[in-house]
Amino acid sequence: MNCSDIEEGFRFDLWANRKWLECLNRRPIDSPDRAIFAHLLSAQQVWLSRCNGLSVESFPSIEATDEELLRLHSGWIDVAQRLAHDPVIEYRRMNGEALTSTFREIALHVINHGTYHRGELRGLCRARGDDDFPETDRIGFTLQAKRTVE
Repeated sequence: MNCSDIEEGFRFDLWANRKWLECLNRRPIDSPDRAIFAHLLSAQQVWLSRCNGLSVESFPSIEATDEELLRLHSGWIDVAQRLAHDPVIEYRRMNGEALTSTFREIALHVINHGTYHRGELRGLCRARGDDDFPETDRIGFTLQAKRTVE
């Protein structure tokens, strides 16, 4: 997987997050789904900070807005381009444990972490009998991109 693959992964992530943000904005403010989505965004910020050489001691509060989604996306694209040579990133977990991972490993983790939690949101919707949730499977992103080009 090269830099352009990672960038495409983050384009998919933005596409899927925007679909879920639109869905969540139709729900009550106190919806438990919002906490899961907030965690997804906060974790992205934590890993982005780590890739930029900053240690994080707690999860930041990230507002679920399109502007924040775009800010995170831009940050990941910038980091992917700067770290295309796949350096080893040294970071500390929130418990202080020192670890290392390559940029590629981190990027793949972040993209997959988002997919995992969007699947969790889908499961919660289905369990409640909701049917107005978005389909954000990776193939949907790919097919939409193909239709846009054609």
